[in-house]
Amino acid sequence: MSGGFKGRAVKFRWKNEMVAGIRTKNPQCNSEPVDVTDDDSDGWRELLAEPGEQSVDISLSGITKSDTLKGDWFNGQRMGEAELEYPDGGVLSGQFFLANYSETGEYNEGTTFDAELQSSGEVIYVPGNSNGNGED
Repeated sequence: MSGGFKGRAVKFRWKNEMVAGIRTKNPQCNSEPVDVTDDDSDGWRELLAEPGEQSVDISLSGITKSDTLKGDWFNGQRMGEAELEYPDGGVLSGQFFLANYSETGEYNEGTTFDAELQSSGEVIYVPGNSNGNGED
C-alpha cells in the first residue's frame, strides 16, 4: 500500500476507553484568520499569518454497541480526553466536549449513532512513521 490506510484502522478512544461500533471518524481542524485590512491595503484583504482561534471537531458515527458516549452525555460527564490513533502510530489527542449524541433505530436495522466532540484547549498531533504501516 502506498501512503494510505483503511479508515477502520484508525482507533478512537474516549477517556482512555475504546468505543465499540464506530464506523466513521471525521476530525475537522479549524482556524479563524485575523483580518488586519485597513485603508493602506489598497482594497485587498490582509490576514495575519497566526490564527485568532483554533479548534478541532471530531464527528463519529457507527453501530450502537456501547453506552459509553450516551451514558456520559446523559450523566453530564461530557468533558474528557479524546484520542485518534492512526495505523502509522500518529496520535491526535486533547480535551473534548461531547457536544451532541443521537441514535437512529430504523425498522429491521441495527441502531446507529452519531456524536460530535468539540475541542477545549490545545489539541496535539504527534506524527507516526511516514510509511503508514507502523514499521520504520
